[in-house]
Parts: sequence; C-alpha cells; structure tokens
Amino acid sequence: MVVMECSGSLSTFSDQETVSRTVSNLKMISASFYIPKNNPLKPLGDDAHFICEPEQTIGVADGVGSWSKKGIDAGIYARNLMLNAADSVRDEMKKYGVVIPKRVLTKAFLNTKAEGSSTACIITLQGEFLHCANVGDSKFVLIRENKIVFRSPVQQSKFNCPYQLGKISNTPSVAEECACKVQEGDVIIAGTDGLFDNVDEKELETLVFMGLLEDIKPEVLAKKIAMFAHAQAKDPCACTPFQRESIRAGFQRSGGKYDDITVVVALIMSTSMAAWSPVWEATPAEFCGEAFDDSPGSWFYFSHPSVTLPLYDLPFSLDGPDLLVPISLST
Repeated sequence: MVVMECSGSLSTFSDQETVSRTVSNLKMISASFYIPKNNPLKPLGDDAHFICEPEQTIGVADGVGSWSKKGIDAGIYARNLMLNAADSVRDEMKKYGVVIPKRVLTKAFLNTKAEGSSTACIITLQGEFLHCANVGDSKFVLIRENKIVFRSPVQQSKFNCPYQLGKISNTPSVAEECACKVQEGDVIIAGTDGLFDNVDEKELETLVFMGLLEDIKPEVLAKKIAMFAHAQAKDPCACTPFQRESIRAGFQRSGGKYDDITVVVALIMSTSMAAWSPVWEATPAEFCGEAFDDSPGSWFYFSHPSVTLPLYDLPFSLDGPDLLVPISLST
C-alpha cells in the first residue's frame, strides 16, 4: 500500500492497523446526492453507495450496465454489494476496532450472490489517515485549500472498460489500496464515473470553493456538484473528461456522458466542530440521501424511515407537478 503525505512525497506502509489506531481529533462529516438515469425499467439506476457515520466509512459502487443485454440488472448487484459492505464495516469495527477497506470489500464480495458486476470504492478515516480500497473507475479526490492534492487510482483494462467485481469478473484481490494523510478543512469528493466523466478537476475545485465560501452543508454541496455533473452529461456541446478520453482512444464524440451520478461529500473537521454540525447521520445498513429522477416533473427521495431530509428549492422550473416517490431497497 502507498501512503501519501499530500506534499508530493511517497512512502510505503504495510500495517494499516498501526496507522489506524493513531489518536486523532478528526472526524469525517459526510452526505450524498444521487441522480439515476431516466429508465422506467430501472428507476434506481446502476449506482449504489453507503455512509457509515459512526465507523467513519463511506463507499460507492457502479453496476456495469452492459449486463442489461443479458436481462440482468447490475444495479441490484451494486446495491447488494454496498449493503453487504456497510454490514461488514459495522462488523469490522465491533470485532477489531478498526475498518480495513480491502477486507470489507472481500467480505462484501463473498456475501453478494446477485448476478452482475460492479466497480467499488471503500474509504475510511482512521486517525489522521484516509484509507481506500478501489476496484474500477469509481474514486475519490482530496481537496485542500481549493486544490486537488490527492486522487485515488482507477483501474481499466482499456478505455471505458473498468475493472469490476463479479462472479465471472475480478475479485477483491485486484483492489488497489492507497492512503493519504488528512487535516482539518480538507474536503473529500467520492463518486462514480458519472461524476468524474463529466466534471473537470478545475470545475470540481471551483464548485467546492464556492460551496465553502457560502458555508453550505455537505448535503447541499453534494447536490450542487451532482446537478452540475448532470447538466454537463446532457449538454451535447460540453467539454468533458470523457470526451477527451474518447478522442484519445480514437473515438469521435462531443459533449458529456449520460450516466447515473453519485456524489458523496465528506468534510474533515475537528471533533469539537463536528459536534456542532447539524447534518443527518446515515444508517449503516441502509442507503441514505436525496435523489433526483431525470424524468420530466419527477423528484424523489430515498432514505431510511428514521431519516428526514429537507426538500430544497429546485434550481430550475419543472414541467408538471412534483412527485414524492417512496422507493423500496428490496431486490
């Protein structure tokens, strides 16, 4: 595993549990926003994520949509994988007092029986270090003083073909582990490729800078970033990372990549400041967050029944009445 001090120097470190038990007054305050593609047959989309606030761990996953050609909903695999990962996180903390992302990913993989495959990125704050295990092209970036100072590695066999977990795909043994030292005031942005394929790093830095300038909550910042990515994805003239990568790979295309978009924002705060932060706490075994349905006039939320989420003012006008839709997570 590689540990980065976020100052350009790299060093190897193989004993995560030693680092993880370092005493620290830092806490990760997290929130999410999810925009699934408009598909009546798959209203939940292919992405999934979880936030385990007590265990200071988050995860994102992106089910591989090409399974639909075989009549398989890869979103079910991704959701089961993240539910199992969240359960594993809670179990790890109870048994060992520490969360090791690759071990979490391995347990979740073994317990996921659905058909399909998915990328996965598990991130945990332990002491002063952020630890990550990643398979595929879901990832996170660390923003400090308005600049991205660290980005987790992505894995692709070729352009637009990420590594993926599944019965006939990769196993967690291929997961790439990384860690970076964090400090108070850092901002973590984790997401699926629907975010990073449509938003440049400079644009992401600007969105975070403006959010911090306005002193908005992490759930509002997650929403703003997701909505910006969504606008880019639907803009045929947008200059996006996916467009540039397509051209490098020999494909002529313009605009964004229409995809499910998951954004998880985590603020690194001191425990004293975090105690005053009025953000909701995610339930480990459930998905929590706010979601936008891309169909005209539809707007829905999904959450654990004990979690109440505010209805924000819409950033644009909708044709037709707003629609509040309860969504079951059963598969």
